[in-house]
Amino acid sequence: MRGQENGTPFSVTATHATGAVATKSGTAGMKSYITDISGSSDKAGALLLVKDGTTTIWQEIIGATTPYHHSFAQPLSGSVGADISITVDGTSICKSNVAGYTL
Repeated sequence: MRGQENGTPFSVTATHATGAVATKSGTAGMKSYITDISGSSDKAGALLLVKDGTTTIWQEIIGATTPYHHSFAQPLSGSVGADISITVDGTSICKSNVAGYTL
C-alpha cells in the first residue's frame, strides 16, 4: 500500500496584503495530498479556501488576528497533475500555508 511514508513531502507558504495564495505546483502523473493547512488574516470573517486546480474542495471562515490550523486525519487529495492551493483573504495582511506529500 502506498501512503505518506512513500511520498515526497512539501510545504508552501505565502504572505500578502489582500489575498495570500500558497500553491503547490502539480507534477505530471502524480497526486498531491494535503495533511495540514494554516492561515491568518486581519479581516473579520476571512475566508480560507483549499483548491484542487480552480475547484474549491474545502473552505472555512477564520477569525481576525487569530492564527488558524487544521490537520486532516484523512488527507485531502488533489487531481493527478493538478496544482493545489490555499487562499486566505484579508485587508492589509494575511498568510496561508499548506503541507502534505506528493505520490
